[in-house]
Amino acid sequence: MFHLEDVLQLKEGENVVRLTRRHVLTLAPGLILALILIVLPFFLLFPLFSLGVLGVMMFGISVLIGIGIAYRTFVLWDADVLLMTTHRLVDVDQKGLFTRNVTEAQMQNIQDVSWSKKGIWETIFRMGSVSIQTAGASSNIEAIKVSEPQRLAEFLNDIRHQTAPKKTVIDPEKYEKMKTIQTMLQQFSLEELERIETILKARERQTVTDAFMEDAKKTT
Repeated sequence: MFHLEDVLQLKEGENVVRLTRRHVLTLAPGLILALILIVLPFFLLFPLFSLGVLGVMMFGISVLIGIGIAYRTFVLWDADVLLMTTHRLVDVDQKGLFTRNVTEAQMQNIQDVSWSKKGIWETIFRMGSVSIQTAGASSNIEAIKVSEPQRLAEFLNDIRHQTAPKKTVIDPEKYEKMKTIQTMLQQFSLEELERIETILKARERQTVTDAFMEDAKKTT
């Protein structure tokens, strides 16, 4: 069974906002094969048992293989997930009972999210794929055969826009003043710039000293 702590350690202030698995329809091929292997021997019970020990062994092996296939099918479906937190996206790709690939991307590194449906079956059962392109060294992530891919893509876009760093808006009048001061400073000599730097540092030290003295007065 899938356990969150096996693949993800939440950081302070981080919460899981969504966990997505493949569409339940993807369980059908494995479970149908398992059902055949489990049920079919009961229909052939008398012919198999008439073979003696060999027939009993064939009956038992078929049932055990069917149970094993059903267990493996469910475990792979349960552990193959796409996790969204308030900070990152984690794709857990369960290849086998003992093989797992985990890809992680920070929300701010997600550049593009797209979804697709292919064929009549995916259209009828509202199933499809979601592709996530990321920046930097992170690998691109693809969630295959998930339910309602368009809603998943929209939800992911909403989360990454909410977590995107806010751009600092500079007041236009302040920006013009800064440009004017920069132009004036370019005309000063090195000695004049050094004197200005000395005055600013002295003012900064005086501000710190005044704040310290004010705090000292409050504590006495």
